[in-house]
Amino acid sequence: MNRSSNGFTVIELLVAIAILVLLGMAALWQKNDIDVSSRDQASKTAINAFYYGLTEGYYKQHKSYPTSINAKKLPYIDAKLFTDPSGKKIGAAGSSYHYRPLDCESQACKRFEVSAELEKEADYKKSSPYSR
Repeated sequence: MNRSSNGFTVIELLVAIAILVLLGMAALWQKNDIDVSSRDQASKTAINAFYYGLTEGYYKQHKSYPTSINAKKLPYIDAKLFTDPSGKKIGAAGSSYHYRPLDCESQACKRFEVSAELEKEADYKKSSPYSR
């Protein structure tokens, strides 16, 4: 009996499907890694904005640092930056952004620390360069 082959064997199809599944999984893994890196970079950008807003804006005007930060106290910073990648405002429970005033008397603080909890790297922190 003479058999001619007009298509793929089941084994060939299974190997092709397995290769496609592996490539798809690698693409999803890479996309997730890129998304995490992007969120970490956005967090660093926000912390840098807070730092420069506090040191170059707020401190130069008030000669102290505030006990808390928000878009009203730092109007020169984009209001969207006060929300972390998960959608929580700085200072809210569970936020990955933190502002810690230090050496405070009344509503004036001598120092501060701003930080972000990153997903892929160690926490990103900046501290005040000036103290009164």
